[in-house]
Amino acid sequence: MADEPTALPQEQRIEQGAPDLTPAEWHKRWTTELDAAKKRLDDWHKDVVEIEADYLSEYDAKRDGQRHRAYFTSNVQVQDAMLYGQLPKTNVSRRFADSADDRARVAGEALQRLLNQDIERDGDNFADTLRLNLLDMLLAGFASMRLRYDVRWETVPERPAMMDPTTGAMLAPAVPCCERKVWEDAETDYVHWRDMLWSVSRVWQEVRWVAFRAELPRKKLVEMFGEEPGARLPLDVKQGALDDDPKKASPWDRAEGWEIWDGESRRVFWWFAGHKQVLFPVDNPTGKDPLGLEGFFPCPRPIIRNATNSKLVPRPDRKIHRDLYREIDDVSTRIVTLEEAIRVTGLYDKQAGSEVAKLLDGTTGNKLYPSDKWQLLAEKGGIAGCVDWFPLEQVVSALAVLRDYRRELVDELYQLTGMGDILRGQASVPGATATEQGLKAKFGSIRMQRAQDEFARYATDAQKLRAEIVSKHFDVETILARANVAFMPEADRAVAQEAAQLLKSDLVQYRIEVKPEAVSMTDFVALRQERSELVTAISQYLGAVEPLFRQVPGAAPMLLEILQWMVAGLRGSSTIEGVLDRAIALAEQAAAKAQEAGPAAAPPDPKLAAIEAKGRIEMAKIQAELQADLARSQADAQAEDAKQQSQATWNLRERAASQQLTQASRAMAPQPGPGPVLPLVRGPAGGGL
Repeated sequence: MADEPTALPQEQRIEQGAPDLTPAEWHKRWTTELDAAKKRLDDWHKDVVEIEADYLSEYDAKRDGQRHRAYFTSNVQVQDAMLYGQLPKTNVSRRFADSADDRARVAGEALQRLLNQDIERDGDNFADTLRLNLLDMLLAGFASMRLRYDVRWETVPERPAMMDPTTGAMLAPAVPCCERKVWEDAETDYVHWRDMLWSVSRVWQEVRWVAFRAELPRKKLVEMFGEEPGARLPLDVKQGALDDDPKKASPWDRAEGWEIWDGESRRVFWWFAGHKQVLFPVDNPTGKDPLGLEGFFPCPRPIIRNATNSKLVPRPDRKIHRDLYREIDDVSTRIVTLEEAIRVTGLYDKQAGSEVAKLLDGTTGNKLYPSDKWQLLAEKGGIAGCVDWFPLEQVVSALAVLRDYRRELVDELYQLTGMGDILRGQASVPGATATEQGLKAKFGSIRMQRAQDEFARYATDAQKLRAEIVSKHFDVETILARANVAFMPEADRAVAQEAAQLLKSDLVQYRIEVKPEAVSMTDFVALRQERSELVTAISQYLGAVEPLFRQVPGAAPMLLEILQWMVAGLRGSSTIEGVLDRAIALAEQAAAKAQEAGPAAAPPDPKLAAIEAKGRIEMAKIQAELQADLARSQADAQAEDAKQQSQATWNLRERAASQQLTQASRAMAPQPGPGPVLPLVRGPAGGGL
């Protein structure tokens, strides 16, 4: 008889997360997990507190007396403006662009409308959350949000059956009491960098659980967990208390809890430090997966800056460049100290009389003073022999050296952070052309482009989660209403119902994307250049294949498909692909009509002639629009080049004038001699980032 398997010890069962753990054992398990995660992130949390103080110029007493330059604040503000300049637009495209699949095309368009319409509503938090996430990314090196499904129900009272009073026949059956859905939405919640923990891991793919911190008032506790546990949980977070007495309750008191999403068991637990058991909401007593998402977690993959493959802990950019920022502050402090020391002062021989000191008295004007010790002054060589002036020459020389050194530090900061002069609209070389500046901006913003791509990836993942929530939980009627299907073309409205059903059953067919240019500050010059290239390519292709169109009308669909394949490889072509789909369908209809007519020399079919005429008109219209767009794009590009050339010339003149003023000031400065030297010309101040 084989030995029966022995039960695992309690500690091992808790460590492995056995499915039959009691609420108390789960509480012990999550206490260990949360403590380990907090310890792993404790140093990062301390660093971010210091970084936020630097950003707001809130310095502690240890650094009092220093002169601070807001280079870091300026860098963050510039990056914030470049990375997020407009409300993001979501693009939904089919993975298989079959022109005959109208249902899939309409479903993709409806989903795109719904996603974009949702984030444009006044009550939606997606846009505001992205802006807060961007600041977290630049300061803390971390950004996260979460999505939730919000649904509201109303109770429909019971309605008795309606009977005919004459015949007694039933006119309408009885309706029992039931719940009816009156509102549903996919809401976005901002997650502060302090309010999220995750399992100790090397990379995000290894993360087993994520937890979100929440501060809940007593009323919310009772509503979520019931009267008994909700009334006993301690309110350990004091907010806005009128005094420091912890025993006195106030309406601002909250209970701190962690909502833990466990990817291994696909359950959601609530952990409170003042409770010995994990809790589950009243409407989900087992903690089962409430959203049913493919990836389980209700948040997109966070932005984690400078994390390595060995430790999934953010490392803010400010922490990496901290020593350089502080060295610039130290040098600036020394410069200011020396500037304050520049004044006309010195020591004089007391025996020469007090008249010497009166010469630099600010309250006196042009006046002669009698001296009782003229003979003594004459023997010492006059006033110059009785006064020893403060050595201003050495101070001025030290100032020049320090300012040059600070300029070197600032240039090094530009290189390390990627914030070149061209990113701030300055011409790095006098007389540089617009093309040269454009190339420098392109190569100088490579790291910025990478940050834009990561931020767009983050927004894309969030919209994918929103689309998945829509697919799994929204009613078909809600999808049709939010997508504004009533204003679609008549042919699309006919298949809209089937399209909505397709979204709920097969969302994987669609590619959801938020492009970097759809969320960052728009580069209008680059945008015009992309559209100009697209229009030029289409015009050249149509001009090249026009003879073949005329000779072999049946080849039109294939030629248009080649054009569509070519256009798909160009940026900014997603909008025009729908136009080409309709052109290909029209050409296929014309080719089918021509094939049915046969090779016999029969009179032209009026319907075929009408289709061909319509096709020629549409083609001529498209060519005219493309040529007009090309002309406008070229004119805008030329105007922009002229504007940038004028700005470069102005920068050159301004720099030349500044150099002339500097040389003139140096030429007017008094030369060192036997008399006092009053260097009143200040060196160039360090520029801010």
